[in-house]
Amino acid sequence: MDDLSHALRLPKEVILKFSFNNDKYYHRVEMKKKTGGIRHIESPLRELKAIQRWVLRTILDKLSPSVYAKGFVRGKSILDNAKPHEGNQYVLNLDLQDFFTNVKASHVYTLFKNIGYNNNIAFILTSFCTKGGYLPQGAPTSPALSNLVCLRLDHRISTYCKKRALT
Repeated sequence: MDDLSHALRLPKEVILKFSFNNDKYYHRVEMKKKTGGIRHIESPLRELKAIQRWVLRTILDKLSPSVYAKGFVRGKSILDNAKPHEGNQYVLNLDLQDFFTNVKASHVYTLFKNIGYNNNIAFILTSFCTKGGYLPQGAPTSPALSNLVCLRLDHRISTYCKKRALT
């Protein structure tokens, strides 16, 4: 924890403050969806958001998402997503309901463990990036974490499609 405290330039007490019961450090806003219904945006307060941006810049931005991930990937666009399907007679487009809230803290913890962090640091990093056991929509780390956590899912879908000559 000393190394993390030094890297973040924060006292251990501040790190611990955001590691336990961090739900109170979010502001919740409701926005209307284009398709109807309400989207819940849970935006971290300034100090927690700064920590999350550090996690994003220092850790997550150095990891590569699936080659199939186009959403939330710097330099990729909706056109990059559409290009492989150009000229196809049919295109199946899916939207995963409540995507971020279905990415659980346990998945995020496993990701941090798999990239080499010990149990304590993986727990702290997970606590910084999750709220109530899931990825909050509105945190700067949620898009990158969702892509990284879904690497295996992307691979499984890709394998399924390749076996059937689907793009």
